[in-house]
Amino acid sequence: MKKILKKILKLFKIIFNGIYKIIDLVIITPLSKFAYWVGHSISNKNTIDRILNNPNTLVYVSLFLAVCAFFAVDLKIINLTETESIVLSNQPIKLDYNEEAYVIEGVPETGDIVLMGRKSDLYLAEQLGDHLLTLDLTDLSAGTQKVNVKYNNPIKSLKYKVDPSNVTLVIYPKVSESRTLTTDILNTDKLNNTLVISNVELDRNEVIIKSYKEKLATVASVKAIVDANALNATAAGKYTLENVKLVAYDENGTEMNDIEIVPDTITATVTITSPSKVVPIKVVPEGEVASGSAIATITPNVKSVTLYGEEETLDSINELEVKIDVNGLNKNKTYQESLIKPNGVRSMSATNVTIKVVMEKETSKEFKGIPITFENLDTTKYQALAANEESTKVDVVVKGVSSLLNQLEPSDITASVDLSNLEPGNVRVPVMVKGSDVRLTYTSRTTMIEVIITKK
Repeated sequence: MKKILKKILKLFKIIFNGIYKIIDLVIITPLSKFAYWVGHSISNKNTIDRILNNPNTLVYVSLFLAVCAFFAVDLKIINLTETESIVLSNQPIKLDYNEEAYVIEGVPETGDIVLMGRKSDLYLAEQLGDHLLTLDLTDLSAGTQKVNVKYNNPIKSLKYKVDPSNVTLVIYPKVSESRTLTTDILNTDKLNNTLVISNVELDRNEVIIKSYKEKLATVASVKAIVDANALNATAAGKYTLENVKLVAYDENGTEMNDIEIVPDTITATVTITSPSKVVPIKVVPEGEVASGSAIATITPNVKSVTLYGEEETLDSINELEVKIDVNGLNKNKTYQESLIKPNGVRSMSATNVTIKVVMEKETSKEFKGIPITFENLDTTKYQALAANEESTKVDVVVKGVSSLLNQLEPSDITASVDLSNLEPGNVRVPVMVKGSDVRLTYTSRTTMIEVIITKK
């Protein structure tokens, strides 16, 4: 340790010696030479005495120095005051009051401080950063109050101004109410497409909200915000989320940040499932094939598809329809089609399908006496009858390949008329026919029938 100190002292000695030599060479020696020259030049004492003893000399020197001083001050070469100012903007305002008993309204979040004084003191004030604006409400009661904003002024040599210097605020007695919790789930689209949130169980059903009476009346709901993205779920099961945020909303759905909620967070248990349903793919040809040709077979490479989504959505889907354009088709063709995901379905086991269509020679077969049904009639107000015997049944011509026609039964064909939005009276409506096999085409020999609609 002693050796290290000796080395340090030796190093300082070398540095000081070097500095001394530089000062001696650059400053002391030149100044000594100049002083010697001046002294030698004015060594004639009689000349100096004669000048100093002249009465006008001191007057001229004084006048010259006074003029120099005037211009120095006037041009601000010499600053006699050295006073400057700075503004500290957006300084937070702290409230000192009984938070358990009162709610304060009308207090600005920040204020500005103007500091005035010497530049060195201002610099120190900026570096300290210990600036505090406060409103002392400890001795005030409920009602409208005007309170001065206080500043701690850490540098006492500085003068200051505060904006605002005072605040008019309202002090309300704090009250509390019990509210039922509901759940709001965010980022469900961030879950794996095969997963859904089927249930959320909170560790409590009610919370306490606190504010003044009129403010609590505007609270429409209090929700637990469950973030599905925070679950990091990779499979079905139960997941626990702690510190779930609680938020109060007004009737417009706007978040109310000034409502105190006790507790401010809760724990939620989230159940994740993977509902699925297998539905068949139904290929529907659109358009009319070329004359003399008929569709013999329609064969998709995917017969069915597994759908994933909410159970309510899956319950309403019984098949997945794929449309192909066969207009003018007269020979075999292979289609590459995309499967359209139904609304509410999150994922499908297949997204594309290859469909092979085989064409053969067209034949036809007539089915007589297919009964006509009435559809979309408001039966609570009206009833409908066929105007005559001919309007109760139709003959249907079915075209296609012979192998399919031979398998078709009259019960596979339906004929109907649409009576929606019709007024009472005798009306003529078009006949629509269809069959269970989409590879065949169905045509009614009777295109229009007459129906009598009456009020009940």
